[in-house]
Amino acid sequence: MREAYEVRKSIEVIDLEKNLDLKFLNNRGRDNKINCLNIYRIGYELIGFFCQEGEELNSYIHVMGKKETIFLEKMDKERRKELLEKYFSYHFPALILTHDSFVIKEILEVAEKYNKPILLSKMRTTELIRDLKFYLQRALAVTTVMNDHILLDVYGIGILITGDEEAKLGATIELLERGHKFITDINLVIKRVADKELIGMNSSNKTSPDEHFYLINKDGNDIDVTTHFGIKSTRKKKNINLLVVLEKWDEKKFYDRLGLDENYEEILGHKIPKVILPVRKGRNLAIIIETAAINYRLKKIGVNSAEYFWKESKKMIAENKRRKEEGNTLENKKLLSVEKVQKEFSLDILNGEELLEEKYIFSTGIHRPSLALSGYFEMYDEDNYNGIQVFSDVEFRFLESLKEEKRIKNLKTYLDYEFPCIILSENVEVPEYFLNIIKDKKIILLRSKYRKTSQIVASLNAYLETYFAPAIAVHGVFVEMYGFGVLLTGKSGIGKSETALELIHRGHRLIADDMVKFVKNVTGDVVGKAAKLPYFMEIRGLGIIDIKTLYGLGAVRISKRLDAIIELQEQKSENYLTSVNYMSSTTEILGNDIYKAILYISSGRNAAAMVEIAVMNLMGKRLGYDASEAYLKGRKLLTEKERKELDEI
Repeated sequence: MREAYEVRKSIEVIDLEKNLDLKFLNNRGRDNKINCLNIYRIGYELIGFFCQEGEELNSYIHVMGKKETIFLEKMDKERRKELLEKYFSYHFPALILTHDSFVIKEILEVAEKYNKPILLSKMRTTELIRDLKFYLQRALAVTTVMNDHILLDVYGIGILITGDEEAKLGATIELLERGHKFITDINLVIKRVADKELIGMNSSNKTSPDEHFYLINKDGNDIDVTTHFGIKSTRKKKNINLLVVLEKWDEKKFYDRLGLDENYEEILGHKIPKVILPVRKGRNLAIIIETAAINYRLKKIGVNSAEYFWKESKKMIAENKRRKEEGNTLENKKLLSVEKVQKEFSLDILNGEELLEEKYIFSTGIHRPSLALSGYFEMYDEDNYNGIQVFSDVEFRFLESLKEEKRIKNLKTYLDYEFPCIILSENVEVPEYFLNIIKDKKIILLRSKYRKTSQIVASLNAYLETYFAPAIAVHGVFVEMYGFGVLLTGKSGIGKSETALELIHRGHRLIADDMVKFVKNVTGDVVGKAAKLPYFMEIRGLGIIDIKTLYGLGAVRISKRLDAIIELQEQKSENYLTSVNYMSSTTEILGNDIYKAILYISSGRNAAAMVEIAVMNLMGKRLGYDASEAYLKGRKLLTEKERKELDEI
């Protein structure tokens, strides 16, 4: 619940003189109250039309320029006085004349009668109205004071934090340590200075360098922000852009995981975007708040990662549905479109461009059809022979050696089999008879950039073997750290994505979040990449974020060999000491033994730092140094008495 009270202000006409460099032309109404932000340039009144219903004549500050004074001067004197009498009878607080206008005697006379102050500006009409508007917006801004909020400047975004006291204090301190700026101490003054602008200010007078900023602690141990973090970590005011609410984690509550729905909090009639972040042990709130600030800025320039992710996901669902309806899915079989291969290897299309999306590859088989062209077809019904077909100059020379009748018969029989496409080597001249049959039977014909068929086969084979290799999908987050591929696993909600997000802040790279697809490539390594759309992460409270866009290409990579698995578990007792041989255990993934460690998450333990240490320990093992073995060997060298003393420490 927000503790706040609203304050409405007013100023006097004399304040206009002081702040806008105006000059009084009479001594009337200096203390007239101004409590309206609006400015009115008179016009209709000079022709005798006075709007009785509006507030313009009773509340607004009035401005008269050169055009209006010339119009008045040319008017009949009696008519002019009559209009001015009626005009000044209304209750507007003041009339300001611009520097290019001139003073008409009757204006001062009638203003004197009705106690109306007349002021003269040194600016032209448009300049005066602009500066007057800016001044009134700040001087008369509706104000509220909040006692349980902290306002910070994070990457230039004004973040208003409220909610759980302990989490709020901890996140603020870490954000200050990370170089962000602090605005409020205990009483946050918020002003609405425009329709879409709220400014938060420190309520204390911070005009002197000796005036320190304090972060109020409920236990009475207030933190001197200026002393601890320096004057550079503070500022007096900041526009408020985003509200972050920290609340205790509730397993029964649904927290935003997509970020499609916009939530707002109304402050002084202005809607501020709101993010609710669940608080739990091991969750680095400072990192998440930083990411929220960057993501807010990204949205302001028109990039909505959650919407893009949702649209692309719907496209994938629609494509899978289309394939199913067209019968292009086979149970327990993977599919690879010819179009994907054509784009991957930049193959020239000689025929069948319209068929690229419809034809699919089902196996790793790559064949040169020597026996088939001679008339031997017994094996071509098997899957392994229905793969990509490769032609070189040799195949065409062989066809030319056959009699025309047999050549055409063998070729037509061969082309009646269901294979996805034919790929030619670069230097092959395609005979007209071959091309005619290809077109007649609607077969995809492509040309490679390689001259030798061995090069074509080698490149295609490596690609197909990897694509059709045994694969599994694992729930977790896959990151690259110090050159190692590390999979973070653990139960849902343990903090895998948040830990990975902090690792990205520390300079490591994201490969996949949520669902990671692992395959065993031709070299025998287990390689992982995103099972769906790459580079997106899901953070509870924030929704979907695009790491590549937020942090740049240096923060992501497409795929990586799997070197270690680190399982995050919740610490449920004080006895959480990890065994010295914790990184000696392994788990099997696609037939390979992968290092595995278990790390226990609790408040006060930085999960990202622990993961870094675990991976560095693995690096040491790969380089021949085993810290656990060194510890055990050193322990054996101690006497019994020394070991007991060590255990008691």
